[in-house]
Amino acid sequence: MNARTAATAPRATAGVDLRPRFHSHEAGLANEPNLNAFAHHAAAIDPIGLATVLSLGYAIGGRTVLQGVRADEVDVAQFAAARPPSDAELIELSIEAVRSAIGRGGTTVILSGGRDSRLILLAMRELGLRPRALITLDQYGRHSDAAIAERLARFVDEPFQRVAPLPFDGARELDRHAMQSFQSLEHEWFVAIAARARLIDGGVTDGIGAGVLATGSLLEAEAVALYRAGHFDALCEWTAARGGFASRRFQEAARSVGVPLASRDEVLHEFAGVLRELATTPNPLGMYSLMHWTRRGIGASAYGLLPQDRVRTPLFENELCRAVAAYPMEMALESDWRDIVLERLDDSGIPFATGESSLIPRWLRAPSRVLQSRAGWMAFTRRLSPVLQHLARVADASTGDRRCFDRAALGLLASLDRSTGFLSRSGGTHG
Repeated sequence: MNARTAATAPRATAGVDLRPRFHSHEAGLANEPNLNAFAHHAAAIDPIGLATVLSLGYAIGGRTVLQGVRADEVDVAQFAAARPPSDAELIELSIEAVRSAIGRGGTTVILSGGRDSRLILLAMRELGLRPRALITLDQYGRHSDAAIAERLARFVDEPFQRVAPLPFDGARELDRHAMQSFQSLEHEWFVAIAARARLIDGGVTDGIGAGVLATGSLLEAEAVALYRAGHFDALCEWTAARGGFASRRFQEAARSVGVPLASRDEVLHEFAGVLRELATTPNPLGMYSLMHWTRRGIGASAYGLLPQDRVRTPLFENELCRAVAAYPMEMALESDWRDIVLERLDDSGIPFATGESSLIPRWLRAPSRVLQSRAGWMAFTRRLSPVLQHLARVADASTGDRRCFDRAALGLLASLDRSTGFLSRSGGTHG
């Protein structure tokens, strides 16, 4: 960044850290990177925290699934810059963020078919930094993430690896939820990416960060209209319907067998309180995505499954996030700040991914993996307590994405019970 830009660009006023840290006055522990440090056998469950994770797919605010244990929170009042950056400042901030995060060491780039990872890769090219490897999750179809990522890898002439999803494994499922600090039902796919990344030396990039300030989980016209009207209950339902939540049927069944879950109204109240705290920022819904959906949910996945000191997140760099957070909500809704940067960096002509597609049914694309997953799931559920076996049957009766997330919710409950023994202590019974 040159002297002129450094003098005029928005400056950081307080530290911002994507990685959740946990603390408990009662336990006398603070700044722990993993919630499992507090999940001893006598630990009590926070019904609102657990219900929020199952209802939205991720934790929000400072609440966790354990009573008396809080996650650190960012002071959003000091987060946004006073004014949006100019296009030139934005480009320089983005490139400088990549330079600062990656340095000169070899870095593996997790590449999708979207804007975030493409921006990171092309900024690296601009800086003369070569990735150690490019990896993506294997998918089907000409317009899938994997297909677009492979085209981009050929364009920049870098080696590229597709990583096949892993079959279900009960032990790995229990471990991943504890490593993710029981903060999210999302991103089981990252298990395979993390396993491959561990075999490659150096840092690993993740595109989470400022991109959600323009296209986050809530920043759509319908959600903005609900927010403007103050219909926070409806907005909570709206975002839950588009997220990785456990089905109503699964949650009701969990309550019926003694899982301590708060009511739906208590979850809605928690959600509304979080939004009200963001009301003074220029882009409250974008900030919700950055501070809660990204930081608590997906962030917990990435940082739980890889050593934190290896993960590089250029788009969560302080000055870049503050600059983009200064865009008013309407401006962020109308245009994506990343397009300004990519117009400068991207001369590939390659479109962005639009989704996985194939004429072959999903279960026929990798029949061996499907059979291994079914066998692994059956072996896993057979070893569970009667209460959890009942919830496993409820999860199996779900369809589509809800089945995936109901099974993830079962894995989270089983993992949390393994750490705390809360089901046996609460007297949960088969209903």
